[in-house]
Amino acid sequence: MDNEQNPLINFTPRAQDNGETIGGGGGEDTTKWLLSGAELVERSTQLVADIDRVSAEWDSVSVEGLPHVLKATSIEKAQAKTHQVQIVSMFTVGENTGQVGFIGEHSLMLKIDSKAKLETIRANFSDYDKNVHSISALTNIELFKPQVTESDNQSDYKLIPLTYGDPATDQLAIQVIQRRLSDQHISNELIAYTDSLRIIKIPTITPDSLKFIRTLPIRAVEPIEKVALPFRFLNNLSTDDFPIQDFDPKVKYPLIGLLDSGVSTNPLTQGWVTRGDGVSYSDDELDTSHGTYIATLLIHGETFANIDDASIKGCRIVDVPIIPKLGANETQLIQNIRRAIQANPNVRIWNLSVSLTSEISSSEFSVFASALDQIQHANNVLICKSAGNDPTFMDHKSAGKLSTGAESIRAITVGSMNRNADQFGYALENHPALYSRHGPAPASVVKPDVTHFGGDLFATKTDATTLADFEQVSDTASTDGKHLTHMVGTSFSAPKVAKNLAEIDLLTTEKYTLLTLKALEIHSASYLETPALDPETRLAFLGYGKPANASKTIFSSSYSSTLILQGKLQKGQHIDIMDFPYPKALIKDGHYTGRIKITLVYDPILMQNQGAEYCQSNLEVKFGTYDEKRDTVDYLSHFNPVKRVGSFNTLLESQYGKKQIAKNPEYAGERTLIQYGQKYHPVKKYAFDLSEITPGKFNNVSGDRHWFLFLEGHYRDYAEKDALRHQEVLSIPYSLIITIEDPDEQAQVYDSTVQELDANNFIHSNVSVDNSIHLSN
Repeated sequence: MDNEQNPLINFTPRAQDNGETIGGGGGEDTTKWLLSGAELVERSTQLVADIDRVSAEWDSVSVEGLPHVLKATSIEKAQAKTHQVQIVSMFTVGENTGQVGFIGEHSLMLKIDSKAKLETIRANFSDYDKNVHSISALTNIELFKPQVTESDNQSDYKLIPLTYGDPATDQLAIQVIQRRLSDQHISNELIAYTDSLRIIKIPTITPDSLKFIRTLPIRAVEPIEKVALPFRFLNNLSTDDFPIQDFDPKVKYPLIGLLDSGVSTNPLTQGWVTRGDGVSYSDDELDTSHGTYIATLLIHGETFANIDDASIKGCRIVDVPIIPKLGANETQLIQNIRRAIQANPNVRIWNLSVSLTSEISSSEFSVFASALDQIQHANNVLICKSAGNDPTFMDHKSAGKLSTGAESIRAITVGSMNRNADQFGYALENHPALYSRHGPAPASVVKPDVTHFGGDLFATKTDATTLADFEQVSDTASTDGKHLTHMVGTSFSAPKVAKNLAEIDLLTTEKYTLLTLKALEIHSASYLETPALDPETRLAFLGYGKPANASKTIFSSSYSSTLILQGKLQKGQHIDIMDFPYPKALIKDGHYTGRIKITLVYDPILMQNQGAEYCQSNLEVKFGTYDEKRDTVDYLSHFNPVKRVGSFNTLLESQYGKKQIAKNPEYAGERTLIQYGQKYHPVKKYAFDLSEITPGKFNNVSGDRHWFLFLEGHYRDYAEKDALRHQEVLSIPYSLIITIEDPDEQAQVYDSTVQELDANNFIHSNVSVDNSIHLSN
């Protein structure tokens, strides 16, 4: 059976699959870390002394009209929502008190607007008999001090104002900052990264000015980063020896927006590339070589290098230059990006192969990443962001962390991998490229999301130590439309992923949400390296692997089926599909068999002032088998009249045996058993083989059991309180993709899945594919 007869299957939950979440559940036994006796008294005394020091400094650090902000640091085991609620309650004394932010992974920011309320808080911490939990959880209380990052170079700086959970107070803080700076004759400029994210730009700071700046109501002082330069290698190969594909206005091509240095009009780009609206620079102000290379790579790269990285020849590009030839800093960059995307609403997928010189923090999401997230959300677009390049590999070191901004949650971050290997062991086939920066993002979020071929960098000698000791090979394109050159970098892997996404969007007639496009891209990704890297290194450098081409992503063989569930889950609701349509054709010798791949992508609530808790919502997924359904009793029957008995969650790594996995080496490139735990990961992926379940648990997939799929949302306390203040209903948009396949390629899985959907009265449909589009592979 041809793949084209087996497209993706969309399905929706039935009425009985929707339930209500009751209560908060059990959770960890906290008695192991609760203090008692002398230890509890000692901790209480210490925290009271901390508050006394705050009280002594109170008047000297007062800022007119603004609450004071404290920093309360907790132990690692007190990070769960239930613990934080109790901690915050200790500082909530009437109006204008409570949590306003988070620092890193362990410190709360709390506002207090009067010394009298501080005394009430002191009394709370003195009462150790009543407040054992909160006192045990905290290790320190102090006045908040701005985080300062100094630059080694002459640089402008950005001040990030404190936010207080109240627009009027936030605006007052900005006014106070600007007035005090002006009083000190420090020039300053208020710059809006987005409608809700503003910074204040100031010139290079001195030791004296820094001492003054620390007294302002700001969260942080950071250098304004400049745009990093790409690797430069020039080869003068003529384009005359290659057949050039001309643009045909009657043919449908994938469409992406290019946020780069601009694209020159030449024989290779004529017709393919149009200059978009929202451009801030004239042609005389541009050096279009970098953008032109990307454009010609997407349009003609496969012809030049005789490769098959795409399913469709050619690509339409909306070109909006955001970098002039004199360079730009991050404030200019983010404003140019926002203007470009707003001015071209017909473009859904954008490529951003521009990196800043700095790298990400391990505990805080940058304002640049947050701005990219807000821009994508406000304009309903998806940005493919390059991971960034690092030349330190020449010193036999690993590339550094992702470039600032590449930790954007809503973007697809793309790293680079090698297509081939060199003879000296520097570059290994299908392994991370030497120059490709790595994750994870703060809070252990998996970044990059995926990787692609960004051009190979081969050593030319055994002791290569300088850029001259390496040569760039494989990918070929043009910077001027006349000559061909080899260039490498994540700048050139990211646009390949952008084009692949645009191809899926085109083939499926733009019917899917951007969340689903992102989910499909990640879902199709796999690992190709041999020998295999350890799982932690894999995720850090390769993300979830290299995506498959669009044509392979949207069709299934007769031996597999791919189901898509997309929607929005409101707070207090869950989905529990107790008749999941697992194909009965995969029952062999009395047990269910098959390889299963599940990818969940959701759009989280994001709050920039929450440190490592930037992601404020989480979607939990469970998938597996159970014995039987039973009616619930008592008051629960009103909410969820039926429950599962004897559930077995196949997504837990503990269900699989090392010996069974060792017998299945050919599956190493697909297997993904990540334990996300309670981490708020907006992308979750699992890939496993039921044959690898431990012998002692194998009866949990016996053929007489039933299959279920469960989804439930969770929210941090700060998001819940913020929604209550604004009278908003919290929800989580999501896309879930499940592929089930027979590794032996014998069972008619696709047909069997459809039969189960029909038998259990699911509404389902096949994705509509535009058959007029010519696929090159």
